[in-house]
Amino acid sequence: MAEEYTQAFVLRKDVRNDKDSLYILYTQKLGKVSAIAKSARKVTSKLSGHLSPGRLVDVRLIDKGSFQLLDGLSRGNKCRELEVLRFLNFIESMTPYNQPDSHVWHIAKEVLERCQIEPVVYRELVGVMGFAPIQKGEALTCAKCKKKGAQVNHFYIPDIVLLCSNCVTGVRIDTNDLVKIS
Repeated sequence: MAEEYTQAFVLRKDVRNDKDSLYILYTQKLGKVSAIAKSARKVTSKLSGHLSPGRLVDVRLIDKGSFQLLDGLSRGNKCRELEVLRFLNFIESMTPYNQPDSHVWHIAKEVLERCQIEPVVYRELVGVMGFAPIQKGEALTCAKCKKKGAQVNHFYIPDIVLLCSNCVTGVRIDTNDLVKIS
C-alpha cells in the first residue's frame, strides 16, 4: 500500500453510495486519478467542504489498486465562474488517467488561482496535448473545410478537431463541447 501526498485540483465529484463519494482529481504527481472518499457524504464529514470542483487541495491518497482519498485541505477560494467549470470539464475530457504532465498542471493551477481563463490558454493546452501546432506562427487547419488561417479559432472536444468560425455556425454543435482557442 503506497501513500501519496500531493497537490490536486478537483475536477468532478460523483455520488458513489449512501456515504461515499468518487472524486476525479488532477494531481501534480500522478496526473488525473479517481479516488474514493469513504464517508464523505456524512453530515459530520470534514472532507466534503474542501473537495468541491474547482478547489486546489493538498491531498493524501492511498493506492490499494485503486486510490482512496484519506485527507484533503483546500488552499484558498473556490472558483465559481462558469468558464472555470467549463475549463475543468475540458481538462477532465482531454487528459488520460495516471499520466502526469507538469505543463498541464501549471497552466491549470494558474487558471484556478486567478479564477479566469482566456482563449489563449486553451490554445496552449491543445498544443501541449498534441492536437495543434505549438508555435504561434504556424497556421491552424479547419478539420471540416480544410481552410488555414486566423479564422480557425475553435476546438471541438468530442471529435478532437479544430474548426473555423464558418464551420462552427454551419453545424449543430453543443456549445458546452466547444472551446474558443483564439
